[in-house]
Amino acid sequence: MEGNPDNEFCFSVNSHQHHPPAWADRLLNYFCRQDYSDEILGDLHEAFYWRLKEKGPTKAKARFTWEVIKSLRPKNLKSFYHLSLNTMIFRNYLKIAFRTLLKRRSTSFINIFGLSMGAAAFVLIFLYSYQIISFDDHHLNKEKTFLAYKERITPDGVQPTYDTWVPMKDRFLSDYSQVKAAARIYETDSRVIKNNQFIEEDMMYTDESFFDIFSFPILHGNENRIFGDMQSVVISSEMAIKYFQRDNVVGEEMEIFLPDEDTTMRYQVSAVLNKYPENTSYQPSLIIQLESIPVYPEIVNNWNSSFLETYVLLDEKESAVGLEAAFPDLIETLWGADVRNNTNFKLLPFDEYYDTFLGSKDDAYTLLFIGFGILLIAAINFMNLSTAQASQRMKEIGLRKVLGAIRSQLRTQFITEAFVTSLMAIVLGLGMVYFIIPYFNDFFGVSISFGMFSPVQIIGFSIILAIALGILSGSYPAIYLSSMKSIDALQQRMGFGGSVNFRNVLVVLQFSIALFLITSAILIRNQISFMTSKNMGFDSESTITFVASAGDFTDRDQGIVRLNTFKEELKNKSYMSEVAMSRTIPTQWTRSFTFVRPDGWNGDPLRMRYTYVDANFFNTYGIKLKHGAHFLPDSEGNQRESVILNEAAMKAFEFDPNEQNVIKIGDRRINVVGIVEDFNFESLQIEIAPTLIFHRTGDHPVHRFISCKMNMTNLPSRLEEIEDKWNELGSTNDFTYYFMNEQVESLYEAEKRYLGLVTMFSALAIIVACLGLYGLTLFIIEKRRKEISIRKVLGAEISGLLRLIFRDFTKWVVISFVLSVPFVLFFMTDWLEGYHYRIPISWITFAITLALVFLLVLMTVGYQSLRAASSNPVNHLKDE
Repeated sequence: MEGNPDNEFCFSVNSHQHHPPAWADRLLNYFCRQDYSDEILGDLHEAFYWRLKEKGPTKAKARFTWEVIKSLRPKNLKSFYHLSLNTMIFRNYLKIAFRTLLKRRSTSFINIFGLSMGAAAFVLIFLYSYQIISFDDHHLNKEKTFLAYKERITPDGVQPTYDTWVPMKDRFLSDYSQVKAAARIYETDSRVIKNNQFIEEDMMYTDESFFDIFSFPILHGNENRIFGDMQSVVISSEMAIKYFQRDNVVGEEMEIFLPDEDTTMRYQVSAVLNKYPENTSYQPSLIIQLESIPVYPEIVNNWNSSFLETYVLLDEKESAVGLEAAFPDLIETLWGADVRNNTNFKLLPFDEYYDTFLGSKDDAYTLLFIGFGILLIAAINFMNLSTAQASQRMKEIGLRKVLGAIRSQLRTQFITEAFVTSLMAIVLGLGMVYFIIPYFNDFFGVSISFGMFSPVQIIGFSIILAIALGILSGSYPAIYLSSMKSIDALQQRMGFGGSVNFRNVLVVLQFSIALFLITSAILIRNQISFMTSKNMGFDSESTITFVASAGDFTDRDQGIVRLNTFKEELKNKSYMSEVAMSRTIPTQWTRSFTFVRPDGWNGDPLRMRYTYVDANFFNTYGIKLKHGAHFLPDSEGNQRESVILNEAAMKAFEFDPNEQNVIKIGDRRINVVGIVEDFNFESLQIEIAPTLIFHRTGDHPVHRFISCKMNMTNLPSRLEEIEDKWNELGSTNDFTYYFMNEQVESLYEAEKRYLGLVTMFSALAIIVACLGLYGLTLFIIEKRRKEISIRKVLGAEISGLLRLIFRDFTKWVVISFVLSVPFVLFFMTDWLEGYHYRIPISWITFAITLALVFLLVLMTVGYQSLRAASSNPVNHLKDE
């Protein structure tokens, strides 16, 4: 056959290019008996080259590796007695370890308690951080999922917005082969009607392809056809139990009032979702197909209004680059060349959803860094205490060496003792965490638990952590103690040599971590205090807001009449001084945008926020007028041709406030009647955005809130009175209200939680560090006991001896302080840059930190130092 010579030639070439994995050869030679390894390797090499010819290099190498591992049977292994792994000897090491712990109870308690606190802090931080770092990881297609969004290029800069158009999904699927699935998401509120009661529930409009992109397991229902028809609803298992007292409710009917549609519809449950992780961006409880809503035929081809999110699932993650490159042509096709020049259409990786909308994973990584720091401090404590107690074990070490113990055996013994201590500390630490978790969750408003991991994972993690901690904390004492000469050990001569420098490095590292944590916690607290106390430009004190809109009523026109009646009744209350209606309120500000330009502006229009208020809104919130006039009273009707700007909008338009200014929305001219001072309607993390404020009376259905300036005395009875009036209106929504000062504070819940975590773990690190200081004091005093005694005999004062002992600590604190400052400046400057309004980093903060650490050193070291300086020198010189 003519093909054979070529095949043989190819094999000859390939056989020279491919060889068995060298590491597998070395592994077998190292562990296998010499008289067996040559024979085994010969057979395996022969089989490798046969498989290379028949099955190719990949399968040949994989099979070779597997055969090597299979050959490492106990009967084929070398003897490793020299490694001190004999089970009898190991049992002896364990006995000695437990006896040593019992013999030195105080030291053992400090070691185990310090390590357990460090382990507990690390596990708590790990559970909290893992929940954030692994956010949305249960979605199998996460890496290939992207959120489509647009960027508007304006004179004020690039403005990203994440709302897209209804027909965008179909355009993706028809024009781009990289897109394997697309889904739209629009989240809103609804009212489930049960026993003639309207119960508010969150609802999601989406497409059936939503379940192809995101991994939400189906508990009951047809996985291949999740929505049976347009009148189908998918609910969570919690929702099923809430309304039907069981989870298998496929086929049951639900009556749902849709406020956005102002209609009530009946849906049949087609599927029930299984319980999904809490660390997920979307947590749907009611899911309805977008195409099922009555207004869908009117918006299916509407490219002029964007209000929903569009996700795409690509064939490969890398396809996103090519897809984005094709978007400019799409923009030009839909809206023309002008829009192409001022609009970018882009894809946001779903990996970045959490950082973009929910929080910052960097904070979780920072907390993990703190956790490792606490663990390291605890390990350093163990090293210092073990070395400090060396003098009490020197005779034991000397006798063991005289009786034939070699260094490796002594090291194994000390590592074993460290492992036993670490394992006990880990078990105790896990017990602490198990007890603390409920209180931790309540206090910080989180939901961490061990339930994120299986029992096998928890046990494996504990063992690995104990081994790592044992090696880390026990290696230095083991090397140091086992390296003593027999004669020095028997005569109890503590020749520390080069180990002193290493110990000093550890101490400086310990202090540096503590200083970094304390300073960072103080700076974070100062920033949050600054934000919560800064004048936001509106009066939140004694201001209460009621959630009230025409959409809360089954008959919207009747709802408008009833809300105006409710508003008038509030105005007539003696304890109400101001009442106003508005579409939005500070802290829950507008997400509506429009394109606007000054009259005579030839450039591209500006994209600005807008909202609607009545004439009394500014008085109610104490927002000051800077130029012009307020809106006319509501009795004059809707002032559609008037607008009030904030200062940011005035600057963006480059208006002269002393002139008559006009803006244009499309061809519509609107007069600027006034300019109000800037007020922070969102967190100080965000710069105040240019905003247009339009007037609408209470007769317009646009308003969603009623705000009141209220006398807060006798509050419970007054709220009860207002609630009774509300219930008489026949609203489908429950009586809901906010205190504005609490709403302002709620803007910083994430920062306060982060501060609480940093402060708690910083305090824990300080406590653990103080245990280390205690151990270090014992070490230094033990080392200089005779020196102190001789100085006392020669007439040294106690104050002079204390200065002698504190000198080293002062030096270490100063060095640690100098080393910690650059890290604080780097990390905290980066953290503060996330806030538009922020505090400066003051030297006073560093001074406070340094003074606090010196005070802790004084309190921790003082007692033992004073005791050593006051002791009778005869007790330590009688053997000389």
